[in-house]
Amino acid sequence: MANLYWTAVAANPRVQPRPESIPMKRIASLILALLAGTASAQVADAASAHAAAQALARGATVVDVRTAHDFHQGHLPGAVLLDAAAALASREALQDLVSRQGVNLSREVVVVGQPGDLLAQRLQKQLAQYATGRVTWLVGGAHEWALSGRPLQTQAIAKPPVPQYLVILQPELRIARMAGAALRDPGAGVAGDTTAGGAPVGPALF
Repeated sequence: MANLYWTAVAANPRVQPRPESIPMKRIASLILALLAGTASAQVADAASAHAAAQALARGATVVDVRTAHDFHQGHLPGAVLLDAAAALASREALQDLVSRQGVNLSREVVVVGQPGDLLAQRLQKQLAQYATGRVTWLVGGAHEWALSGRPLQTQAIAKPPVPQYLVILQPELRIARMAGAALRDPGAGVAGDTTAGGAPVGPALF
């Protein structure tokens, strides 16, 4: 009976194959597509050199977590050097460092390290918990930036301090603040935002 069925398919292309005859390649392709979607969701805040350049054009601050030696050998324009290990030690340490280094978390921030730097990725995730501006991680680091033909700077530029009090954002409030900021200014967030009850929901500037 099966032979008669496939003879009919061969003779008449309009005869549809039975469901159980769906090629395994199609199933494999579907599984790979699902896995790719999951992977891309996990690195949604990863940025390319092109995306980082666009963020800088919008006024983003670059936070460089490499060694001081590597930083002075060449860094992204306007980047500030920050000790990621010290910043990740506690909320207080992070608050002190970003405030003293002039990293305004109500605006966009791009975190840069070595290519695939997990310390830079960890700092990006930590900053994103408090920032009303978007925080991204340049996956290829300064190396990718240079390979893309973009210039590196060797002279450090000190930024004025931006005192901030960090409070973890509620997810729904962060989404709302970022959406509102994008409408007004693609690179800006809202400094000193508060909830209806007056409690800070992001980096309050003082």
